[in-house]
Amino acid sequence: MYTVFGFSTQNTLKVLYVLEQLGLNYEFNYVNLMKGEQKDPSFQKINPVGKTPVLVHDGQSLFESGAICRYLANVETSDLYPVPAMKRAKVDQWMDYFTCHLGRWLNELNYQYVIKKMAGRGEPDMNTVEEARTFVFAQAGIVNGWLEKNTYLCGDSLTIADLFAFAYVEQAKAVHVDLSPYPALVAWHDRLEALPSVQNARTRLRSYA
Repeated sequence: MYTVFGFSTQNTLKVLYVLEQLGLNYEFNYVNLMKGEQKDPSFQKINPVGKTPVLVHDGQSLFESGAICRYLANVETSDLYPVPAMKRAKVDQWMDYFTCHLGRWLNELNYQYVIKKMAGRGEPDMNTVEEARTFVFAQAGIVNGWLEKNTYLCGDSLTIADLFAFAYVEQAKAVHVDLSPYPALVAWHDRLEALPSVQNARTRLRSYA
């Protein structure tokens, strides 16, 4: 049995999307970061970093959403994380790209527009917002160009890279980013949006919000 500890964040959704797409049974435990539950000694035992999500499996714990997504697909020997070295490296390549580039800047906008308000940390820093928007639009153009020639990030087949990246891109509307100039990216987003696994994961997380 897989056990996930998470909060209402995109990082938790990445893991839930993969679990649902794999069709796995799992237990979900909500950790309310706004109430400081991540500082509880029992949680610190499974993740000394004090962040979500965390996966517990076979008596061991694992944190960082990318590592968890890879682990799940690897343990289940799923084509979502293909075995051939080059195909696997291409999955890693796109996961790293979103973590370090487009996803990073979308997350920054989410912090400025959403998290600050939720946590009572004041108004968005508009200098930071403008910097993030500059990178988002430049990098969205790169991804759009790639998706004009590919159905999914790694070709014709869905992989964990798509589910991972989708959790970043789906924030666009909430952070005032218009993706309409990038039709291939929008079409990819809509393909992911239509997956039952995505809807199931959202429903599960919303029940705790």
